[in-house]
Amino acid sequence: MNNRRLTVLLGIVLIVLVGAAGTTTYYLLMLATTLPFHNDRGTATQGGQSTPGKGCGVKQNSDGTYTFSWLHVSADGQIVDEKNCHVPLVGFNMGGLFIKDAGGKATLSKIQWYKQNFPMNIARVNFNSRWWDDDVYVPSAGMHYRTWLQKYVGWQKQVGNYVMLDKGPHFAEPPCDGNNIKICPNQDQGMRDYKANPNAETAQGLEDYIGYDIPALSDLAKLYANDPAILYDVWNEPTLKNLPIFYQDMNTLINTVRRQNPASLIIVYQRGYREIVSGEYHDYTQPNLVIDTHIYPNFNGTSPATGQSCHSPGKSGWTPQNSNLDTLVQFAHNHGHAFIINEWGGCYDAPEYHQLITSYAKTQGIGLVYFEAGNVLVNRNSNALTVNDNGRLVQQAYADILQA
Repeated sequence: MNNRRLTVLLGIVLIVLVGAAGTTTYYLLMLATTLPFHNDRGTATQGGQSTPGKGCGVKQNSDGTYTFSWLHVSADGQIVDEKNCHVPLVGFNMGGLFIKDAGGKATLSKIQWYKQNFPMNIARVNFNSRWWDDDVYVPSAGMHYRTWLQKYVGWQKQVGNYVMLDKGPHFAEPPCDGNNIKICPNQDQGMRDYKANPNAETAQGLEDYIGYDIPALSDLAKLYANDPAILYDVWNEPTLKNLPIFYQDMNTLINTVRRQNPASLIIVYQRGYREIVSGEYHDYTQPNLVIDTHIYPNFNGTSPATGQSCHSPGKSGWTPQNSNLDTLVQFAHNHGHAFIINEWGGCYDAPEYHQLITSYAKTQGIGLVYFEAGNVLVNRNSNALTVNDNGRLVQQAYADILQA
């Protein structure tokens, strides 16, 4: 039924009821006739359930700029905007601002190319908390780290993407430049430094030291406290084996953001979540949390998409059911948490795996953030950007999810 017919029908009901029920009913029915049951910007919630709609969350203004809606988690575990319209978050891990040269060669034009070629509404940007705290110089960008990170975030917002700030490693080595600083630090640089010279100072580069993370997250949450476009992934892939200490530290990082920013979405990695589901530990109690997992297709060889030899972790024969993903998702949704897969795909997005993960995400209202942006290009080192077979699958899947 279209809006016009629905409005006429409600008007007839209004005429019948207004005499018997008085002005109060008249007022309520007048409100009912103006509800946006459906339009090209999405659908309103009905019966407490939100349904996906095109254009929800981000609105493009007449001057080409974008207005972002604050996102929150509904009672049934869906990410929705201020009008309770379901916002499926789909996009890419981009930027590389946490290792090597801090992504200093990134450009606005390349970000624009991705936005033009892929249906997407979010970019996950990994940052180095120690580089933020020390405000190191980024040679390839020609500026200090805090300025560079804010500039990159601004570029993503400029094209209409939500930005997920993902707290990564915090080793001591500065960004490289290929000239004077030739050693480009890797993600595990902190562990390498500690193994080479174990002492109290190098131990601060390990993931279980959050002394750099707390001030960095506090700074960023305060800086973007009034910005609905910014989301916070407070700890990328923690592996701590002592779960009580891990939960304590994870809650510390969540609460660090919450003290500065009470409204934003906070992403929580699923480390220890099986134990929460089984009842061994208490669930997180903070509002607007999104549980995150990373799922790869278990590939080792020459990628048919890129032609390069590569490896992706994962389990052979993966399904949402045999991996317990479905159990985690249902528990999260039943307890008011949303769910997202912040790393998926990889160097070869195997078609069977791709179909399983994207169809499940669409059905369950789960976000998808591809790892990583370069894996959808024929040649990531070329200035002539061309979409490969991975990218074509992603284009189709994201369009399907956003246009559902």
